[in-house]
Amino acid sequence: MTIARWWRKLRASTRKGSGIRRSNEAGITARVDMVRLEALAEAAVSAMYDSRQSGAKDCYADARYHFDGAIEAARRAGLSEEAARLKRRRDHVARVYKHQFRYSSGS
Repeated sequence: MTIARWWRKLRASTRKGSGIRRSNEAGITARVDMVRLEALAEAAVSAMYDSRQSGAKDCYADARYHFDGAIEAARRAGLSEEAARLKRRRDHVARVYKHQFRYSSGS
């Protein structure tokens, strides 16, 4: 079955119960948000490592912001294990920042 055929079949089956369709779409949207925000957070973490000491603070703030958004999106999607994984990753990044960058970046 192709993706297009699967999508048409899913849309046809959910048209009858619009509540189901909305919850499916909300869950899909939340998952997409989670993946997008996690990617942005990881990019900010990479930039934090690559930046000079003075730029690490801004990169860390961006990473923290995006991780918080990804955690919220995971909760909206009902993905508690993903939310816990993202929270552990966010906390790890915070520990690394505090250990390696905090006092040398003028914070």
